[in-house]
Amino acid sequence: MTWKDIILLTGFRGEKAKKIWAYVGGILLYMLVSIWLSHISESKAKYISALNRENRRLRSEYISLQSQLMTKQLRSNIYRELKDDGFVLPKRPPYQIVKDEK
Repeated sequence: MTWKDIILLTGFRGEKAKKIWAYVGGILLYMLVSIWLSHISESKAKYISALNRENRRLRSEYISLQSQLMTKQLRSNIYRELKDDGFVLPKRPPYQIVKDEK
């Protein structure tokens, strides 16, 4: 096969043209399917990356809210906030009422 035959595509016009076109069609089909599958996998990777970013954001928000809740639940902070309303710390602990079951 010479350069002239390659340029004029004479190999695609002979007796074995159907077989050659079938190979070319198969190769093109394979290329299209592989490109399509790579696009699908890339879009899924982007989706997973976005979900991971959202997960990290929600986790950090959860941790910050949890630390805020823990500081607000401290007994000293609660008494400090209620001091303006007239509440004071008791000097002795409360009594525990126990019911005898007979």
